[in-house]
Amino acid sequence: MARNVWADKRLIIRQGSHFYYPNGTQFFIRGIAYQQDVNSNGTTSGTSTFTDPLADEAGCKRDIPLLQELGTNVIRVYAINASLDHTACMTMLQNAGIYLLQDLSNPSQSINRNEPEWTVDLFAAYAGVVDALAPYSNVLGFLAGNEVSNEVNNTAASAFVKAAVRDMKSYIKTKNYRTIGVGYATNDDPDIRIPLAHYFNCGDDPASAIDFWGYNIYSWCGDSSYTESGYDQRTAEFESYSVPAFFAEYGCNTVQPRVFTEVQAIYGKNMTNVWSGGIMYMYFQETNNYGMSFDLPSFAPTNHCTRYCVY
Repeated sequence: MARNVWADKRLIIRQGSHFYYPNGTQFFIRGIAYQQDVNSNGTTSGTSTFTDPLADEAGCKRDIPLLQELGTNVIRVYAINASLDHTACMTMLQNAGIYLLQDLSNPSQSINRNEPEWTVDLFAAYAGVVDALAPYSNVLGFLAGNEVSNEVNNTAASAFVKAAVRDMKSYIKTKNYRTIGVGYATNDDPDIRIPLAHYFNCGDDPASAIDFWGYNIYSWCGDSSYTESGYDQRTAEFESYSVPAFFAEYGCNTVQPRVFTEVQAIYGKNMTNVWSGGIMYMYFQETNNYGMSFDLPSFAPTNHCTRYCVY
């Protein structure tokens, strides 16, 4: 019963190019990528070794209060083990008001950009992730791929990802799950980013098109600006996009310390009519040096809010 009450009040609705709460208030993603030791792009590593953060109850108890303190309302997880129990972490996330954006692939089961195929085995693996998480009301959506096509010479792989989008949307409907969107996250290659955005969102049949579009972008480095970073151009390009679009990853690390001045822009007046927020990359510190310290801009309004705070 508690889950149903929560869902009635907090279930996120997609309408046009934005997300909304049931009361009509627009929902903006204030997200953080939350996973260690996982290859998240369009290659297959041949190993199934990765840490499922949603099955790590101790880790969730440790980290969710910190995420909540930052004002996070979405985490992105790149891979789970669908056979494990995720109840404890999903319940803690729900109690903290945090939604989940979940990739359907994992390092050993994904559409490989170099040798793309969409097989019965891959369908079963992706469907297993849907089955494991669909019962939770705080699942915001699923991603059928992440940067699978990342340059002009491998765009043919996107046809296989779009088939996965179509089939997972159909599977969710066939299983009588609540309506849960399926989307895709692209890289920032200037030659393909706009053609791919239109390709995944085209067609006469909405059942074969994405429900939302994720954009991995790292062009704002250090104390950049709305124009210097190209955010102004990217925003203009998506002004008429018909489904919600958001930054599925952001947070350049070439300038240290990472000051995240882009937060002010992402949630500012120039972008919020077009973009539905974004997901900082990433929570855990690894060899790629993208981990976050907790001297970070807060998403939550406080009495000591600086220019980085988001209301």
